[in-house]
This record gives sequence, C-alpha cells and structure tokens, in this order.
Amino acid sequence: MYRALTLLYFILALLVSQLLPAQGLQPYNPSNTTNAVLLGLGGSLTTTSVLLDRRVVPLTEDDISILEIDRIPGIDMFSTRHLSLRADEATDKLLLASFASPFFLLLDRPGRDNFNEIAMVVFQGAMINAGLNNLTKVLVRRPRPYNYNPDAPLDTKMRKTSRYSFFSGHSATTAYFAITSAKLYNDLHPNSSARPYVWLGAALLPAAVSYGRMRAGRHFFTDVLVGTAVGTIIALVVPTLHRGDGEN
Repeated sequence: MYRALTLLYFILALLVSQLLPAQGLQPYNPSNTTNAVLLGLGGSLTTTSVLLDRRVVPLTEDDISILEIDRIPGIDMFSTRHLSLRADEATDKLLLASFASPFFLLLDRPGRDNFNEIAMVVFQGAMINAGLNNLTKVLVRRPRPYNYNPDAPLDTKMRKTSRYSFFSGHSATTAYFAITSAKLYNDLHPNSSARPYVWLGAALLPAAVSYGRMRAGRHFFTDVLVGTAVGTIIALVVPTLHRGDGEN
C-alpha cells in the first residue's frame, strides 16, 4: 500500500509539472527583515530544543510499570493496540519521498526561474517546522503508545525517544514538504487546472504517513493530528510571508 502511494505521488507530481507552459511569474520578493526573522526563529527553536534535549532522561522500568492506559483518551486508544515494524519502515520511506516533492517544481521554467526564492522558502520553513517539533517533544515528553503495549520490547520502551510522542515529527514534516510544494505550485501557476490534483496529492501523503505512525504504535491520533496541522500551517504561512514588495 505505502509503495503504491509513493509511486502514485511521484507520478502525479511529474505529470502535473508538465501540464502548463512557462508563465514567467516571480511571485516572491521578501524583505531582508522577513528573511532575518524567519531564520532567527528557526535557529532559536533548534538551538533551544538541542539544549533542553540534554536534560531528558529515559523512562525506567518503574516509570513504565506505573503508566495507566485508562488515562489515555478514547480517541487515542487505537495506537496502543498496534505495533508494526513494517508500518514504521514504510512511513520512513514516505517521509523521504516528501523531501523530494519541492524538486518537482524545478521541472518547468517558472520553478527554475524562482529557484533561489523557492530554496529560501523551503529551508526557512523546514527549520521552523523541525525546531518547533523538537522543542515541543522535549517539553511535553509524552510516552509513545508502545509504552502501553505489553508486546513492545522493554529496551525499546527505555530509550529516550520513547518519551517523544507529542507531536508527530513524521506527520509534521511530511505535511510541511507536501503542502509547501502545493502552495508553491499554486503561486507559480495561478491559472493551472491541475491545482486541485496537486492539493489532493499533498493531502494524501501526510494522511498515509499519519495512519502508518499509528499502526506502528509510534504515535497517538492526537499526535499525528497536531503534527499535520502544524506542518500545514507553516507550509502556508512561510511562502505567504515571502510574497509582497520587500526591498532588498
């Protein structure tokens, strides 16, 4: 299933990129202030998360033994009943596939003509997305669903990463790259009849990843829901901030 979705996503992106002739649009013109603020925000979030991560200690056997599954909201119970290595590996591959999505914008002239701006948008948003995700993980320290699953190995539960359930980095990152690519395509091809299909493909990829993370027992539904929302918001806001009449 996951291989088919990845292949479908790439085929859809490739076909869409060839539908329109070059339009010569240059929609992005950020100010130096915008660039400085976004880079500073991304850098600050990343630095802070790295420093705080050093203070996080793994769960002990005693910590794990007193976890109460009855305190898990009903909406999140699905993940505690699943533990799939196959789903875990599949979502890693889909995550990597999402990294490649912005490169499809370079297959036509508008994308190549706006390469510098596109690269800056993608880089700044990715920094903010990763920094915010990592900072939230080290602050919240929510045990992953597999900590409540008796079939999960104890050594896995006692790793520091077993406390980083909220919110899902896979969902946030996949949503960020997929939605950013759709937003950039939308801005570069405002008259394209293919835009609905681009947005559809951008929505399907994080949805598949989110489901896979729950099947893997790595994240709760609320983890992937918030992760997808955060990645999507950043993907929509950062390109929008780069539009306008900034003076460089």
